[in-house]
Amino acid sequence: MLPAAKLALAMWLTAGESPVVDATEVIPDLVVDMRYATDDNFLKRRVYPEDARCMLLKDAAARLKKAADVLRPQGYRVKVYDCYRPRAVQYEMWKIMPEPGYVADPKFGSNHNRGAAVDLTLVALDGTEVEMPTKFDDFTPSAHHSYKGGTEASRKHREVLLKAMEGAGFKRNKMEWWHYDLPGAKKMPVLDVPFTPQK
Repeated sequence: MLPAAKLALAMWLTAGESPVVDATEVIPDLVVDMRYATDDNFLKRRVYPEDARCMLLKDAAARLKKAADVLRPQGYRVKVYDCYRPRAVQYEMWKIMPEPGYVADPKFGSNHNRGAAVDLTLVALDGTEVEMPTKFDDFTPSAHHSYKGGTEASRKHREVLLKAMEGAGFKRNKMEWWHYDLPGAKKMPVLDVPFTPQK
């Protein structure tokens, strides 16, 4: 994250304001499929509230909008699987898979805990799934960006997503085609903000 963005984040935290925003307010056609709010994930159980939102740092949401704006004319929309994640959930995930590179050690925090990471894929403009090298949360070499197997279509879609996300300033996770981080994310503070709107 750029120094100006770091300063803004520090000011928001000092002022008691939430540094994260609901990404659907920035990208109205964003498709949200928060997998950890369902049992369709590698944990095999729901660990997020059913009405969990895709919350991101304002800088991350703005960059994601930039990527979405590039993808739309190519016939794609963005579908998110995971965004901001409470640290308590990180501890649960670590108990199941304590493997750095796939699950961050909660003692240090994940970039998801900072609102600085997003897991996503492409869908067609009508919301139809497009083929990718693997399913979400596939912990095999087939999920790596360097994987040369699979179909030509799946590799093409992975590259289209990669080009849009890196063009918007995100950094790839080389082991997970769906995971992107803000630059400098590890220096951001671990956050504790609500998933759901406050009444």
